[in-house]
Amino acid sequence: MIPDIHQLQEDLDNNSRLFLDILDTIPADKLQQKNARTEWSIMECAEHLLITEQQVAKTLQHPSRPVEGREPDSKIAQIDKSFLEFDKRLLYVPDPDTMEGAFKDVAGFSQAFRHNRNLIKAALAQAPLDEECRGAEHPLFGHMTRLEWAHYVISHTERHLQQINRIEASLAD
Repeated sequence: MIPDIHQLQEDLDNNSRLFLDILDTIPADKLQQKNARTEWSIMECAEHLLITEQQVAKTLQHPSRPVEGREPDSKIAQIDKSFLEFDKRLLYVPDPDTMEGAFKDVAGFSQAFRHNRNLIKAALAQAPLDEECRGAEHPLFGHMTRLEWAHYVISHTERHLQQINRIEASLAD
């Protein structure tokens, strides 16, 4: 079922608020500390999210077309299975993209993150959610509809929120 664009934008706003609120509660001295087990700092994890979502924003700005041969939300279950089963490793794990410390504090990061989320929401409103984006193909999920990309953004954020919580817990004094 294709949700109303306003509901989807509200879901993105709620997801953004949750992510940034949690990030804002983390002490500044922990943001850049490395976790020996994952080798990512909290800020590197956040930067990875931003880089990924910048690519999604670009993808959503490319032309789209009606999806053929499947339902426009058919990949959501696969996205959920990949991202929201927290006890399982992802099948596709490339070298993580980070900005290598481009953000030293949460305030600067939050501004960039919110700006990019606004670009995503605007791009989603420009064409039907059930159209398939042809700008880029995800290595695991292939070409996705606008709805599936929005769901991807939310689920990807939820997965990395869990990772950030684990990293912070491992850095406990």
